[in-house]
Amino acid sequence: MEWWQILILIIAGAIAIRFSLRFDLNRFLEHRRKIRLDQLKNICPHCKIELVDKEGKTKIKCTPYFHKPSGTFNYICSRCGCVVASEEDAGRISRSYAKDPRKWLEHENKFIKQMKKLKLA
Repeated sequence: MEWWQILILIIAGAIAIRFSLRFDLNRFLEHRRKIRLDQLKNICPHCKIELVDKEGKTKIKCTPYFHKPSGTFNYICSRCGCVVASEEDAGRISRSYAKDPRKWLEHENKFIKQMKKLKLA
């Protein structure tokens, strides 16, 4: 091989390496945002807690955000988009938070903090 042929091979190899090691910052940031949106489903409490005054007694009422769109069998949280298979699962989640409102408050604060980070709230 001649010296100019070796030089062309070296230049072509350098160009190939440059294109294979390219890093797209916008794609990385968009992928990270999608991951954080998926993580919101784990943080969301999927219900709201209200204090209800009934017959002189204050009780805790837990209202789930789950609804069943027409044409589907699944229940979807209107806040985060989490999907559960049955009404029993949705009720189980809201009952667990009704038993322990501090746990609900902790999850609600984390959820709001993450929503602010993602600029959704």
